[in-house]
Amino acid sequence: MASILAQVADMEIIVSDDCSRDASLDYVRSLKDPRIKIIENTQNMGIFGNLNRCLSDCKGQYIQIFCQDDIMKPGYLSSQIALLERYPEAGLVYGSHSIIDDNSQQIAFVDNDTTPELISRPLYRWIASHYGSLPASLSSVMLRRRTLETIGFFDSSYRVAGDLEYYNRVSERFLVARNCDVLHLVRSHIQMTSKAKTTGAAYLSEEYRLQAKMHEWWAPRDLIKVQRYRANARGRYHIGWILRSASRGQILEAARAIHLLSRMLPLHWVLMWRIRSVLFNQKPLSPFVRAPTNSPR
Repeated sequence: MASILAQVADMEIIVSDDCSRDASLDYVRSLKDPRIKIIENTQNMGIFGNLNRCLSDCKGQYIQIFCQDDIMKPGYLSSQIALLERYPEAGLVYGSHSIIDDNSQQIAFVDNDTTPELISRPLYRWIASHYGSLPASLSSVMLRRRTLETIGFFDSSYRVAGDLEYYNRVSERFLVARNCDVLHLVRSHIQMTSKAKTTGAAYLSEEYRLQAKMHEWWAPRDLIKVQRYRANARGRYHIGWILRSASRGQILEAARAIHLLSRMLPLHWVLMWRIRSVLFNQKPLSPFVRAPTNSPR
């Protein structure tokens, strides 16, 4: 919170407490800053339900999403705003970040992956289909109010992949911008939703829901190539947690997951890539569909 309050910006801060069990709400109250508005949920609403509660109370023209464990570096908000002002056709901008641990020690650097500042719709679809969400964290994302008014809120029926579903909707009406400046830190810790034992099943179920979008985006021949790549990239991840579930005696859950995975991706591809990675330490593949030339304007 201190890193947010230190930003040089005319801002309001909406804090939505989703039935926390620690002293975080007491800490926010103790700040006694008139820019802070506190919302208290009477029942747990999940990531995206809670986020929608915040968004419904925001009044600014630019809306920066930020999670409670992360840290803003000086100039983060102004840098995000500058990108949206530079590209009025962009519906959101996402910033680059570094990853820190529980002790705020940096544990990972952000590589320059050559993604351009303004991303064309074909390039967005290519990246999202192969790699998933372009913003690696919700804390990376700033929206325009016009985007929120046009697209609406996050789909709270999603537990873990509501961010990707939302960005896909944004990309159909607006372009997406990338802020290459590394001006915020995202904390990685064991209590993150993405690291919970039940998260693998949630990701699989929600990826299955989201694959309908890829059927809209890709011609059948290219869709097969995209699925072949995802069988390696995502299929190996899913097979990993499914095998761990089976080893813990959760046989029925594992069987259901295998059935759903086989409906989403050709299972023989998934198993082939898994075997090759285990026996031959095969490195990740490159996509089989060439990335489109970025021509956003």
